[in-house]
Amino acid sequence: MIDEYTRLLESVAEHDDAAAADAAVTKLIQHLVSTGRVKILPQIVRELRKVAARRKAFETVVEAASEHEAAAALRAAADEGLHARRARVNHGLIAGWRARGNGKLVDRSAKRALVDIYQRVTGS
Repeated sequence: MIDEYTRLLESVAEHDDAAAADAAVTKLIQHLVSTGRVKILPQIVRELRKVAARRKAFETVVEAASEHEAAAALRAAADEGLHARRARVNHGLIAGWRARGNGKLVDRSAKRALVDIYQRVTGS
């Protein structure tokens, strides 16, 4: 029962229509009150948080070394098959970009090249 309610709310939230999502939540709460099942509301909230955490863990992440490289990083990541809505700025990359998603990592940053050179020189 909780899974069904969670799936229903999740499917409404995917449409990016805030008014429809608010109406669905209101109707669900009214339904739970009328059927005497208000006590399962915290369980539904926990399940929705789990779903959100799972989605966040598997979403594609694109990181760019600077703000002006972000657009190019998104295009290059899309060429590699990793599509993201926006690129985060990660100043630790020095230059270039890095993308993670769909079980693969594409690293086109200067940091990776410098780490490789350092490891070859030091033998570690």
